[in-house]
Amino acid sequence: MLIRGSRVAVVGGSIAGCAAAIALRRAGCSVTVYERSGAELTDRGFGIALPVPLRDELAAIGYLPPGMPVRPCRERVWMLRDRAGAAERESPEGRVAWRTPLEASFVNWGLLWRAVCSSVADSVYRKALAVVDVAVDDEGATVTTADGRGERYDVVVGADGYRSLVRGLVDPAARPRFAGYALWRGNYPVADDRTAIPDALAQGTVTVGFPGGHGVFYLIPDFRPSGTRMNWAVYSRVAEASRFTDPTSLPPGSLDDGLTRFLDQLLTDHFPPVWADIARYGGRDSVSLQPIYDVTVARYAAERVLLVGDAAALARPHTGSGATKALQDAIALERVCRTHTTWEKALPAYDDRRRAFGNALVELGRRLGLAQVERTPDWEAMAPAEFESWFSAVVGGRSTPYDR
Repeated sequence: MLIRGSRVAVVGGSIAGCAAAIALRRAGCSVTVYERSGAELTDRGFGIALPVPLRDELAAIGYLPPGMPVRPCRERVWMLRDRAGAAERESPEGRVAWRTPLEASFVNWGLLWRAVCSSVADSVYRKALAVVDVAVDDEGATVTTADGRGERYDVVVGADGYRSLVRGLVDPAARPRFAGYALWRGNYPVADDRTAIPDALAQGTVTVGFPGGHGVFYLIPDFRPSGTRMNWAVYSRVAEASRFTDPTSLPPGSLDDGLTRFLDQLLTDHFPPVWADIARYGGRDSVSLQPIYDVTVARYAAERVLLVGDAAALARPHTGSGATKALQDAIALERVCRTHTTWEKALPAYDDRRRAFGNALVELGRRLGLAQVERTPDWEAMAPAEFESWFSAVVGGRSTPYDR
């Protein structure tokens, strides 16, 4: 079937879905995006990192508008709690253990979504309309929504995230697997005078290592023009891990007393005071909990269905690959749709371009999780040379998963 003029449904209106819609519109398709949420997704204002070359490419080819706010990162500072002296002499920021180069652009997820979504017309973005079923046949697919209506399409794109409904149509055996630990997240606006920003964040990001996990801290643009937000995240095992076997997440305001006490004790026991205070600053109602899952997929496309973003291969957040991989998937999709005239040729070509890379990111995420959460080294005993050897082995000699 010809690509140009075909009708395509995109299930999911997040960054992955909007980027896929841009790609398909440029390839000459008639696109409809289904998003279950009725509100703007900008409330997901946590921080993410984009590789600088990808950010530049997205702006150059028109996926991002010029001037989208970013905060540059040049290095990653690894810090440990300073236990050398008495408590009253402890360095509030901790002890700098190592510094590693890291070139990236830190962005606000909500601002990135807004920037990508701005290129998708309101007339094709159907918000507050959840897809409950997708049925595929030889001539196309029927997309059924929560209001009971079914609509026919030639092709369906699964951009519906880690709990994807569409993934099972492409790879029925693919099921997200719980890694046994979770990611605590929070962020808040920084005062305009910026007096509360630790010096260690001047050039990029801080990682605080502790037995059984690590914390990550960096600055991102705020929703206010020229404003700044403090973004933090802590990886650790959690109590009652069995409750997270099935894919789920806890948004801000939903943490119970037990989880709140667990995080507070973790911060008290293992974090230098400055970083513990940052993680506590917004209170329990500002903290979310993201249990960590991953999954590889046997295919990225099958028959009349294809996958993008976390609906395809799902990597752990250590790789920084969520939005980044979704945007790269969209670019690849546009290119194969411009190269080939029919879906019969484009879908295998898309699978060939993205499947191996996506699954490799999953494996990298597992190595990073094993090294930095499940089997952490004795951080305090490591000399700089030992650290460099350890870290290089974990990441395969790269500073980011996207280095060539």
